[in-house]
Amino acid sequence: MSEQQEGRQLFCRVITPEEVVYDGEADLVVVRIADGDIGVMVDHAPVASTVEPREVRIYENDDKYVFATSDGFFKVSENLVQILVEEAAAPDEIDVDEAESRVEEAENELSELSGDEEDEDVKRKRDEIERRRRTAENLVWVARKYGEG
Repeated sequence: MSEQQEGRQLFCRVITPEEVVYDGEADLVVVRIADGDIGVMVDHAPVASTVEPREVRIYENDDKYVFATSDGFFKVSENLVQILVEEAAAPDEIDVDEAESRVEEAENELSELSGDEEDEDVKRKRDEIERRRRTAENLVWVARKYGEG
């Protein structure tokens, strides 16, 4: 840690509607936002953005915490990183078979979706199904990349 950062600490919270998934200190937080991956360390400039479905990596001392997330919101302010998402899971908590079923289900729904492409209801439904598919694909990807199995 540099002399400038000594005594200052970064904190991170990963929050879903059901629970606080992570709430603790961090040396570095890496997350995929709308513009690409961003790494946040102590005294980072304020940022607000959307989160893309990908992994969130939190480094604290020699520990590394990884979570697969859905899309959501990201904010950095005054050494606090807040990641607000619908879904977040550690690789060892992900049921890959269930996540693969979710991908297949979403793909089936997309193939069965019919209607005028210009219709707002059809567009909205397609976007929601695509969102669920991307989240499930991300769960599978993170579980395979970081999981022990």
